Amino acid sequence: MLVHRDHPEAGVQVPGGGAHPNETPAEAAVRETVEETGVRGAVFAEVLGNTLLRTPGSFEGVQVTTYSWLSTEDPRDAWDHTIVSDDGDHGIRMRCEFRPAASAAIDWGHDRFLPQAVARHAAARGRQGLDLLG
Repeated sequence: MLVHRDHPEAGVQVPGGGAHPNETPAEAAVRETVEETGVRGAVFAEVLGNTLLRTPGSFEGVQVTTYSWLSTEDPRDAWDHTIVSDDGDHGIRMRCEFRPAASAAIDWGHDRFLPQAVARHAAARGRQGLDLLG
C-alpha cells in the first residue's frame, strides 16, 4: 500500500494507472507498481477482477479498472519512494508499506476483491498474504 507523503488526506492506496498502447494488464500492473513504489522483483500473479465506471469527459466515457495480485520477495517492510514515470505522477513522494492484505485498510473501494483473494492465496501458500497489490 502507499500513502502520498505530501497529501496523506488522499488515503491509503494501491499502485495504479493506465496501460500503455499494446501493454497487457499484467505488464501495466507490474510497470505501475515499480514506478509508484520502487518495489523490487514484482511478479504478476493473477487478475482479481474488473470494474466498469461511467466517467463523463474521459476517453469513451467509461473507465475499466483491472485489479491484479502481484507478489515480491522484496525484504523491506516500509520505505519512501519518489515516483519515476513519464506522466503527471513523476516526482510525487510516497510512503510505501507491506501490510497483511486482509487488514490493509485501503481506501477508495480498491479492496473490493481482497476477501476472496486473501483466502485463496493464504490457502495456496499456507500463510497470510503479504503480497503487494497493483
